[in-house]
Amino acid sequence: MDESKYKSVTIMGEEYRVSGETAGTPLPDLAAYVDDKMNQLRRLSGVPDPKRIAVMTSLNIADELFRERAQWASLQAEMLKKVARIGSALDRLTGDSHHGPA
Repeated sequence: MDESKYKSVTIMGEEYRVSGETAGTPLPDLAAYVDDKMNQLRRLSGVPDPKRIAVMTSLNIADELFRERAQWASLQAEMLKKVARIGSALDRLTGDSHHGPA
């Protein structure tokens, strides 16, 4: 086993050795985010069971992701409508009735 592939992260006072790459955010930053969310939930809910806190936190983070995806999709749709309106306006101004190269 190649130990250089593993990183140590601490979540709720427990150390975990984790392997794998992330596409963007460094693993320690992701672990710190999860740790913060789990500790925040533990403080606010009073739930003592770490497994239950982990599941509840996972659901909360999934909810955040789904809301962000919905917002992104809405922004994309709005942008595409605006681009189409700009294209139509340019066509009217230039007298061009088609898009793209001839």
